[in-house]
Amino acid sequence: MGLVELLVAMTVLSIGIFALVAGFSSGFGAINRASKTSTAGTLADKQMESFRHGAGESVVSIAGAAKTGADGRTYWIQTVVASKCPDETDPVGSPPTCTLSGGVTSRPVKRATVTVRDGSATAPLLITETSTFDQSTG
Repeated sequence: MGLVELLVAMTVLSIGIFALVAGFSSGFGAINRASKTSTAGTLADKQMESFRHGAGESVVSIAGAAKTGADGRTYWIQTVVASKCPDETDPVGSPPTCTLSGGVTSRPVKRATVTVRDGSATAPLLITETSTFDQSTG
């Protein structure tokens, strides 16, 4: 009887150890993803800050390019800038103007979207950051 109890105890112990190892493995994966996302967020913030410190004309679309993050990994960063009205419609005319509800006329703003991917243009998306720039505020 003692041998059967020992066999059952070893089986239960091995199942517990396998569950513990699986938990550590998924924890390492989560830490790795969090590290990539954090670095991607920092790269997107740096790009937006460069727009904020420049003139309104410096807010332009930038073709995708590979950049190396502080962690030594390669990230793919692309910036798309679109001219939009404050109510999210497209501006019309020359010079571009926006007609808002109530007949109010406004000028369009630039909306910059920075996209960061994991290594290449087709890699999984890590982060997207969007900000709006008005020409009157620089």
